[in-house]
Amino acid sequence: MQAGRLRYRVSIQRPLRIQNDTGEVIVDQWSEFARVWAAIEPISGREYMASTEYRAGITTRIRIRWRADVDASARVVAPDGAIYSIDVAMPVKGLTRELHLMCSAGVITEGGQP
Repeated sequence: MQAGRLRYRVSIQRPLRIQNDTGEVIVDQWSEFARVWAAIEPISGREYMASTEYRAGITTRIRIRWRADVDASARVVAPDGAIYSIDVAMPVKGLTRELHLMCSAGVITEGGQP
């Protein structure tokens, strides 16, 4: 992995899960657990039609150095404030040197299908 390509200092966050009065687990806030250098590479863009409004979405690959503690329950916050939901965390060729985070951004999935 070439360090020169890792241009962005990103924050990796985990959800803090709490229970409401009825015992339902909700995500109230996010907590940063790592700050790493990353390469952010947009792969594709798309638009979803949802209840007569368009919602834009983008698929992005974020490359970081290997970390065993990053999985799909986390999210990435870029320096410009963009929030990326991690769809899958894949090691490159099964090695523990580089991790590719396949992420989505800009698609609102709360409250039903986008």
